[in-house]
Amino acid sequence: MRVLITGAAGAIGSTLAKGLQARHLLRGLDRVPMPLLEDAVVGDVVDLATVLTVAKGMEAIVHLANVGPDWEECLQSMIGTYNVLEAARQCGVRRIAYASRAGLLPRSFYPRTLQRTVEMLPKPESYYSVTKVFGESLGYMYSVQHGLEVVAVRIGNFNRERDQPRDPHHLSHGDCVRLFEQALIHPGVKYEVVFGVSDSDWPLYDLEQGRRAIGYYPQDYSRPLKDQWQ
Repeated sequence: MRVLITGAAGAIGSTLAKGLQARHLLRGLDRVPMPLLEDAVVGDVVDLATVLTVAKGMEAIVHLANVGPDWEECLQSMIGTYNVLEAARQCGVRRIAYASRAGLLPRSFYPRTLQRTVEMLPKPESYYSVTKVFGESLGYMYSVQHGLEVVAVRIGNFNRERDQPRDPHHLSHGDCVRLFEQALIHPGVKYEVVFGVSDSDWPLYDLEQGRRAIGYYPQDYSRPLKDQWQ
């Protein structure tokens, strides 16, 4: 599959570049160089012309790029998300895997003893989280109005230096690759929201949704102590 990765120089982007390039033809877009990818364009998702150029000929897009946490930066991130979806529409890209966040269901509102499901109402606590609610909603609109296949991946905590999960909120490197590959290739998708975390004996997230929706079966597992389940 021909896949564009925005934010390809970041922690998740570089992990996907290493994990997917043996099976897919990858192109990267970021504001800094991407040494792991031969086909890479230094540019900004905020510029629609750039996104249109790099989206041509692609079958799918993994949209990871984020400008920053401040209000003005978040406005730019939302413009970038619009540009990616609009470029996908204009260029005939079939599938979008959008990087949302599991933190849309924060512990300030939902206790950690309550399993998170995709039916729960997001409660954004920051401008950054607001951009993710916007991105999920815009993805749904493009799916309904233009027939794009969209998977919103609510990523937990990912760390370039931590390969294995230690908490149900963590996503391992290997599961990250498995998750996004399934978000790209699973057939029959219209619009889905899934949790981007590894498995755990603490069922904080409904992982069955990801199995049903995109065939995501995490293989890495955390075993936190029972007294942490608070």
